[in-house]
Amino acid sequence: MFRKTKLLILIFLINSCFLSENYGQEALPKFYFGGINFNTGKFLPHSKRIDKIKSNVFAVQAKIYQNIKYNNDWKNPFNSTKFGYSLTYIHATNAVIGDLWGANMFMEPSLFSYHRLHIYTHMGAGIAYATNKFNKETNPTDFMISTDLSFFFNLKLNLDFELSKQFSLGLNAGFSHCSNAALNLPNLGINIFNYGFNLGYNIYDNQKPINSCKLTPEDKKWAYDFAVGVATRGVNEYIDKYYFIVNSDFSINRFLSRKNIMSLNFHYVLRQGDIYDNYYDTKYYNYFGLALGHELLIRNLSVLTQLGAYLYDTHLNQHYWYAHLGIRYYFTKNIFGMITLSNRKQSADYLQYAVGYRFK
Repeated sequence: MFRKTKLLILIFLINSCFLSENYGQEALPKFYFGGINFNTGKFLPHSKRIDKIKSNVFAVQAKIYQNIKYNNDWKNPFNSTKFGYSLTYIHATNAVIGDLWGANMFMEPSLFSYHRLHIYTHMGAGIAYATNKFNKETNPTDFMISTDLSFFFNLKLNLDFELSKQFSLGLNAGFSHCSNAALNLPNLGINIFNYGFNLGYNIYDNQKPINSCKLTPEDKKWAYDFAVGVATRGVNEYIDKYYFIVNSDFSINRFLSRKNIMSLNFHYVLRQGDIYDNYYDTKYYNYFGLALGHELLIRNLSVLTQLGAYLYDTHLNQHYWYAHLGIRYYFTKNIFGMITLSNRKQSADYLQYAVGYRFK
């Protein structure tokens, strides 16, 4: 019950973060079909436990865009960023993996445009249903997914060419990840590299950026955060015990605009046991990490992304890179709470709940 509750809370916050784009609009939001992607690719085994599993994949993604109005309540932090919702079907040729049905909310920041040529990224987060999962009797080699519903992430780079005012044709390449955030083990996660082509419909409407999100001389350009959080993690699928983890984060933030913040993050982690333990470890170990991060502010909500490495740890797992993806809510201008998914190397590590304070 506790694991399901944590899963539902995180899904709710992810949805709240993206849906917060709707505020300040005078009329009902306008939705329109934006195109479809056809992709092929490969399953990427990232652990010795699954390195014998090979599979090609075929994926189809349909996108629905939401027309976001530019007004004083919404300061668009990117040049012509688009928001929307997507449905994705991924078929794996290996029956061990099965199929994935995903639903995401996404944003597509524009990177470069020249006449009819457009380069932009696609960043989506949501949930996915897996037709196959770990089962000791019927599917004992699937250490990737152990729950029907999991978190689903998409990251793509797109190159589009406008054929007309309504239609565009392009190429894309990206990465998809499916994981339940180690709320239930085993959970190595499904990693897929994919590439293909996309057909766009009516997605270039000459949106113009506004400058109201730029910093003024009165704005603070630097800020410092300190946060403390706790998390738990299962030992493994054969031992019904959980490790306890404490994480502290000190960040030096540089405001690029009122909505875009770059950060240098110093992490200290006190954790029991390790990801790959085959037995229950009662010892605690110290981890020291350094990461670069980005924060996208949307009113009281923000989306956090960080990538770094553990420079030293007492468990001798040195130089393991890690990634953080989180959502932060500001109760006041300085006090915030957040939920962060931590990945170590290619595996989901733990889901952290934290509170913090921003010094300006």
